[in-house]
Amino acid sequence: MNAVVPLSEDILSEAFSKYDIGTLQRSWPASNGIENSNYFIQSLINGRRCEYVLTVMEQPANSGQAYVSMMDALDQYGLPVAAPIRSISNEAVETISDKPALLQPRLSGQHTFSPTIKQICSLARFIARMHLTMQASAVELPAYPRDPSWLQANADRVLRHIPYTDQALLNDAITKTKSLLSRKDVRMLPQGMIHGDLFRDNVLFNERGLTGVLDFHHAASGFWIYDLAVVANDWCSDAEGQLNPDRTTAMLKAYHSIRPLKEQEVWFFSSFAMYAAISFWLSRLTVTLSRLSSQKDNQQRTGQVRFKNPDEFRQIVKQNARHSFYLDPRILQT
Repeated sequence: MNAVVPLSEDILSEAFSKYDIGTLQRSWPASNGIENSNYFIQSLINGRRCEYVLTVMEQPANSGQAYVSMMDALDQYGLPVAAPIRSISNEAVETISDKPALLQPRLSGQHTFSPTIKQICSLARFIARMHLTMQASAVELPAYPRDPSWLQANADRVLRHIPYTDQALLNDAITKTKSLLSRKDVRMLPQGMIHGDLFRDNVLFNERGLTGVLDFHHAASGFWIYDLAVVANDWCSDAEGQLNPDRTTAMLKAYHSIRPLKEQEVWFFSSFAMYAAISFWLSRLTVTLSRLSSQKDNQQRTGQVRFKNPDEFRQIVKQNARHSFYLDPRILQT
């Protein structure tokens, strides 16, 4: 993973000059960038203060060239997302510091770190509308990259660096997930555009409800139930990594009220929760080990790399392996 290198004021001013968004007032780094460099920009247009987010992409989006079309489609259907702003030369993606960059409006609201059931349900309804919106659009996205080959390749990279008990846990989880994804009935589950990264730091709320969803750089074509599994692991798990039945059931019912879940999706939900958990356990382990390796080799580093603790998802995998979350499909009808 590349270090996020701060941009100078000169470079930010140059970036600002590419857009017709008034007079530059100030700019400052956003603190929550993990894979990309994000900067807030404030401008003045006819006496009105406006704020934007400049994203310099250190890593390409999963969706590649389809990213802009996807964001435009979501925005046109009225979903609370930040579609790219076109530059003076009518480009959605500009080049800043020799890297692709996007300028988007800054959405209102704050992140929640202790979500209520009401907030979880509003996110679930957003996900259902997002899935249906992209199903109706002509945008084609590449397949979700974290397939069985990706899982095995990343496991091979990290296995010798983790304790034996974790090795056994990871190997068993990957074996089960490979078996899951090879099933004919699983391959027939509803698929389409998924966000793939719906963590709490990618959703905004105010006192009235959900105001925005961020960071679609992991969006791809995959199983719709996978998006719900990602949300369940992050939004509905307790401190021990176990899914809270009330929160998880409320989330699934809220989604079901907009896009009815198939009975088979409910059957396999717990298995997809395991799939999502090992996916993020592996990705976080890879980032952590890469950072430690760079420090050990005394490589020159500028800026600061942020990464998330992989132990959170190890615990979720452990709990899922002990006892799968059971949900009777009939509960969605109540």
